[in-house]
Amino acid sequence: MYGVGERADPAIVRLEGEHDIATRTDLKLAFQRVRDNPRVIVDLTGISYIDSYVIDELFRAEMRASTLDGKLVIMARNQRLIRLLSIAGLTTRTPIVDTLDAALRTMLNA
Repeated sequence: MYGVGERADPAIVRLEGEHDIATRTDLKLAFQRVRDNPRVIVDLTGISYIDSYVIDELFRAEMRASTLDGKLVIMARNQRLIRLLSIAGLTTRTPIVDTLDAALRTMLNA
């Protein structure tokens, strides 16, 4: 399941439950809906599982935000998920925070 606040500034993409190749169409659509917004927060606090397809979409979203002189911020609390994102190399340019307030503050400081 996902939710998208595409007209917000920053845009917010909320992912919940399990996301893998079986949900790729919905996932791709969620990120396409915010592709023109330079400032995007991805809320992964409701995620129980992701695979490499989700990580690839996060990298693509980060590249789009960067191209638009914006920023991608990820919200996550699950330490295994944060470790996975770190091992994948996503945390080198993309901040991971644990609350919406922290994500918004990070956006303001960008």
